[in-house]
Amino acid sequence: MRSFLAVAEEGSITAATGRTHLSASAISRQIKALEEELGVVLLERSAHSIELTPAGEVLARDGAAWVATAGRIAERVREVAKGELIRVAYAPSLAGPMLGPALECFAQLHPGVRVQLFDASTTEMKCGLRSGSYDLIVTVPGSGDESAIEWRPLMRLPWRVATPAASGKTGPLQLAELNGARLLIYQRDEYPDYWRLVSELLRDSGAKPVVVGEFDGWTSLRTAVEGGLGLALVAGHDDAGDRILLRKIEPQPEPVCVSVGCRRESPPGPACLVLIEEMARAARQRG
Repeated sequence: MRSFLAVAEEGSITAATGRTHLSASAISRQIKALEEELGVVLLERSAHSIELTPAGEVLARDGAAWVATAGRIAERVREVAKGELIRVAYAPSLAGPMLGPALECFAQLHPGVRVQLFDASTTEMKCGLRSGSYDLIVTVPGSGDESAIEWRPLMRLPWRVATPAASGKTGPLQLAELNGARLLIYQRDEYPDYWRLVSELLRDSGAKPVVVGEFDGWTSLRTAVEGGLGLALVAGHDDAGDRILLRKIEPQPEPVCVSVGCRRESPPGPACLVLIEEMARAARQRG
C-alpha cells in the first residue's frame, strides 16, 4: 500500500524508488500483489508512463487513512505485548488533585498495567477519544456528547473567582461585581463547553466583564492571574497555589460535574473499570 501511494504521488515507479528505498522491480511486484488481492487494476502501464485507473484514484485518495489505521493498530498490538496500556487525557484544573491518589491505589492493584497521562484541552480530549488516541478522558461533559461518549460522574466542583493573592481581597463576591472587570478565560475553540457555561453565568447575573486574554490551559491562565492581568472564573479546588485566591461566589451557581468518559462503541476493559472506580473513590475522599 505504501509503495502504491508513493507511485501515485510521485507519478512514476522510478521516482518512487528514492522515497521507498526499494527497487523498481520490487515496487512493481508489490503493486501487482495489491491489485491481485483487491481484484482490481490500479495502474495503466505503458512503456514510458503510468496512469491511475478510476479504482486507483479512489485508493490514492483514501489509502493514506488505511495506512495510518494499520499503523495505529500495529502500535497498539506492540503496546499490549509490552503490557496493558491505559491512556488518560485530563484537565489539570479539574482532575489533577484527584488523579494522583487514584493512580497510586491503582498501581498497587494492577502493577503490570501502564498508565499514560495527557494534559489536553476539552476539544483535544473528545477528538482523541473518538479517534482511539485516548481510552479515558476526565473533564466536564458537554452538549451533544451522549451519542459517542459514555460519562460517569466523579465529583461536583463549585465555581470560584480566581484573583491574585496580592490583591488582598479574600471575601465572597457576587457575579454582578464582575461588571467591567478584566476577565481571563480559556480559548473558545478549545474549551467550547466552558465558554457556554461562563456565558450563561454572566448573562444570568447581568455582569459584563471585559475579556482581556484567552489561554490554552490552566498553567497559562493561572500564570496570568498571578501576574495581575485579570480575574478568571474557574471550577474551584482547595489549593490553587500561594499566589492565587479562589474566592467564593454568592449565591453559588450550579456546580460543575467532573466526569470520566469512554467510547460507547468500545466499553472499558476490567483494568479501565478499576481505574475509574479508583478515580471515583479519590473524588469521594476529597469531598
